[in-house]
Amino acid sequence: MPTWAQNLLTDTHPFFYPLVFLFLLLAGLGFPISADLTLLACGYLAYQGKAQILLLTVCAISGILLGDALMYQIGKRLGLRLTCMWPLCKAITPARIERARRSFAVHGYRIVFAARFMPGVRTVFMFTSGLLNLKFWRFLLFDLVGALIVVPLILMSVTWVAGNQSALLPIFKKIQWLIVALVGALVLVKKLRPRAADASESAPLG
Repeated sequence: MPTWAQNLLTDTHPFFYPLVFLFLLLAGLGFPISADLTLLACGYLAYQGKAQILLLTVCAISGILLGDALMYQIGKRLGLRLTCMWPLCKAITPARIERARRSFAVHGYRIVFAARFMPGVRTVFMFTSGLLNLKFWRFLLFDLVGALIVVPLILMSVTWVAGNQSALLPIFKKIQWLIVALVGALVLVKKLRPRAADASESAPLG
């Protein structure tokens, strides 16, 4: 996260909670602000008793959902025309869009949920959701479920390690990709079950 953002994100700032909302909104729109680091910084202030965890959660989820919804609408209404403009060109490359297309073709709306746990590529998947014309309210529902898990988890995790934020980053990366792998495994099992059933029905009786 940029130094200027870290300097602004303090409990002494008169607009602290609106800034939390704004930073997470900008992170969802592809600006160089880390949503995870923002949440960790907020969690540390909550651990120190300088911020309210419930209000932080509401501000964070609201900012995340609005950012993702705007990125969805940008993808739906403007398509690829904006991907050559900063800051979208930094996050949304043709190669990433193509990978997102393939992921949606296989996993559908589940990839929207899983994207909440994918650092660095969330914006691409939200943009591609609009580009591929996914149903907006269903997209938002899957995104909300993911946010309801990851936001409180990150905010409260600082308390679990007694305020040691640096110890959490490698742990979160492992947990995030583990959840993505688990979602992928569940989807694969669901796809293989009908094939196994069809194979057993078509097998000749002894």
